[in-house]
Amino acid sequence: MTPPSCAASVEDLPALQRSVDDGSLELLYQPEVELDSGALVAMEGLLRWHHGDLGVLAPPSFLDLAESSGEIGPIGLWALREGAAEARRWQALPGPQRRLWLNVSLAQVSAPGLADAVAGVLERHGLEPGAIGLEVSESTVLHLGAEAKPRLTALRDAGVALAVDDFSTWFATLGVISELPVDVVKLSRRYVRGIGEDVAGGSGLEAKVAAIIEQAHEAGMVVVAESVEGWAEAARLTELGCDRAHGWLFASPQRADRARWLLSRGAGWRGGLVTPETRAHPFLPSPRSSP
Repeated sequence: MTPPSCAASVEDLPALQRSVDDGSLELLYQPEVELDSGALVAMEGLLRWHHGDLGVLAPPSFLDLAESSGEIGPIGLWALREGAAEARRWQALPGPQRRLWLNVSLAQVSAPGLADAVAGVLERHGLEPGAIGLEVSESTVLHLGAEAKPRLTALRDAGVALAVDDFSTWFATLGVISELPVDVVKLSRRYVRGIGEDVAGGSGLEAKVAAIIEQAHEAGMVVVAESVEGWAEAARLTELGCDRAHGWLFASPQRADRARWLLSRGAGWRGGLVTPETRAHPFLPSPRSSP
């Protein structure tokens, strides 16, 4: 991962410690669509910190500071509570219920009490099992080793779905992940960039993606492509059998009220019906449109 250009330092710790209470934290929501049907099936919650001097920061810019200072626990719990409250609001919207995915770090999964906290938040907001999903990175799974299964099983028993995020080395981790209570594999952007453009297949990218999708399906997992930005990428992923996707092609990360509006629309991508001559409109007019 490229280091962020404006990263928080130890001098910003007092501001970070106040963030849970002063309203400077925000969750944005990015749609996840089913490629075949165009249905909006989920949202991914993306944390932002509004820092007075540094502007709006994404987690890579302050995650190290949060983890080293111990603030990751309170911030993670804030995100869980905020997300659960928003997911509760979605229940009043028309159509089927959609899942909210939230990222959890290695430090959060390793800390005691996460499963109990999750169960408490779900009960407090009256959410059904699976209404919230937690994403753990592939590197977190590998770091946890033998502890991965009991910790993830405890989270599943608490009532959340589970995904392995930023997945990029399937063949190295197949034996590990297939033994875990994981519902979804989210393909790293390294598997998305350029797919659909290499017509001759010289890079072998499409063969790798097809193999990953096939093996994930055999293990009973749903495959989601991350950071899809181009029509060619989305169309080819659909042809290869990828189940779902999110990215700027469909919508940028949205404020909560705008996300609810998108959920009320329900669909905006027409999957296999897209051709160079008849392109369906995505949720927003352009992949680079402002929220």
